[in-house]
Amino acid sequence: MISAIGYGALVAIWSTTPLAIKWSALEMSFAGAIFWRIFLSAVLALIILRVRGESLWGYRYGLRFYTIAALGIAPNFLLVYWASLSISSGLISVIFSTTPFLMGVLSYYWLGKQVFTTQRVVALIIAIVGLLVVFADQLVVMGSDGVYGLLAMLLSLVIFAVSSTMLQKIDQVSNDAALASIPVLQKTAGGLCFSVPMLGVAWLYLDGSSPVPISWQGGLSVLYLSVFGSLLGFALYYFLLHRLSAYVVSTVGMISPVFALILGYWLDDELLTSRLIVGAGLVLFGLTLYHMRISSWRFLWRN
Repeated sequence: MISAIGYGALVAIWSTTPLAIKWSALEMSFAGAIFWRIFLSAVLALIILRVRGESLWGYRYGLRFYTIAALGIAPNFLLVYWASLSISSGLISVIFSTTPFLMGVLSYYWLGKQVFTTQRVVALIIAIVGLLVVFADQLVVMGSDGVYGLLAMLLSLVIFAVSSTMLQKIDQVSNDAALASIPVLQKTAGGLCFSVPMLGVAWLYLDGSSPVPISWQGGLSVLYLSVFGSLLGFALYYFLLHRLSAYVVSTVGMISPVFALILGYWLDDELLTSRLIVGAGLVLFGLTLYHMRISSWRFLWRN
């Protein structure tokens, strides 16, 4: 039951994060928006660790985990924030929802897990068709800028899937015991702190301007992303990633795109064309078919 509550909270956070990303990136440069978000999150995480009298260090595989986690945060989110300047927040969520397919391929080669059945191959084909429909829609609506945004999202997807699968590989190599000794807060704080230098260099190189003045909407977006989107969101992600399989955790993306599309339409007047709805529907249908009858879902409610 604890896992179910955490799963629901992660769905809510991932549903609202794309729109907050877009609002903050429009207020500042995309590099500045993600740098200040992660920087504030890292500072808050370190303060919490200090209050609890705990440290990032002294854990076996800790340095390796923090480094790999940071590689899944810094370059990934730089691409997502840049893409948010040309594509809708709902579309960002839809593209990101295809993570399970790529993680399935990586898990086969890196973890020796065979996850592709005939049903899942069909599901993958349906999702690819859906993405092609989305690409065609963005080419008409946004032109080349929209296509570049989609390509940036696909690259960020690859980076995130590689990082997540490598974290699972650490778990497999360590036989659970060593990695389990790293508390969730340390995992979250370590990934955030190790991301700050990379994002700081990117911000200084690409922009380096002051984050103020900023509107209340942009300021609240950065604050929300720092506390909920990063600190709480990553903590829930790592918590669920250890308790459940990476595939079950990644299916948060099956639900959150629906809410993200609705929120973008209601709160930001984002355009919902018939082609976009059809394409997104095909992607989500493919995801549903991909995860249908997975016994791991029963584990969600027993923990």
